[in-house]
This record gives sequence, structure tokens and C-alpha cells, in this order.
Amino acid sequence: MSWDSYISSLTKSEWVDDAAILGLTPGQESVWASAPGGWLSQVTAGEVQAIIAGDRGKLFANGVTLAGRKCTVLRDALNVDGQNTMDIKMKTSETEPDPFSFTIGRSQKAIIIAKGVKDAHGGKINPLVFDMTAYLRKMNM
Repeated sequence: MSWDSYISSLTKSEWVDDAAILGLTPGQESVWASAPGGWLSQVTAGEVQAIIAGDRGKLFANGVTLAGRKCTVLRDALNVDGQNTMDIKMKTSETEPDPFSFTIGRSQKAIIIAKGVKDAHGGKINPLVFDMTAYLRKMNM
């Protein structure tokens, strides 16, 4: 199965700048597809494991990291059946002053991550990831 068409579907939106789909098989977490030139292709297995970990409380206290960039969890419904999404915002730094928004969706076998364009809020990104996640869950993917 080619995941590139799913990435293209996400990045054709005016609100999405970067996207990646990563596998969830324990011990084999890896990037299945990502937008060309985007930095979400650098998300690590450890970062995926932290996002899907059972202890959700630590996410709000410590945040999450995507490709080495610290993020704050705004809303976590990743393990809530029928929602399966998480909204996060990248923390600013001297090298990256713009706080980009992200939505992460979880299906049975993958997570979908979409990074918004500058000034796009989660409400513009979440529906795109939610719909893709719902489709993949329906297809038992």
C-alpha cells in the first residue's frame, strides 16, 4: 500500500504545511510516508512511543517532542473512541519563533501527523486529520 497519496491529500490543503504517517507496531515504529522536504520525516520511534503511551497525564505536564522540537499538548483525545486525535502546539525558540499547530490522529496501525501553516489554528488542521483517521479506522488500518 502506498501512503504517499494520503500525504498528498493532507498537504494539498491551504492549512497544512507538512505531514507524516508513522507505523505503530511495537518495536517497529517508523515513518511510512512524509511530505518531501518536511521535517516530520525525522520523528523518532521514541517520540511515537511517548505519544501513544498509556500514561496520558505526563503528556500535559511534560509535553511531547516531534522531530526534536518541544510541543505543548492542547487537547488529548487520541485514545477516545470516535475522536482519536490530539492537538498540540510547538513551543517557540530563538531558532523557531513561530508556534505552529499540529494535529495527530491514531488509527489501529498508524498515526497521522499534520503541521499547520503559520497562523493556522488547530480547528483548521484537526478536521483533515480526523477524517483521514476515521477512514483508516473504518478500513481497519
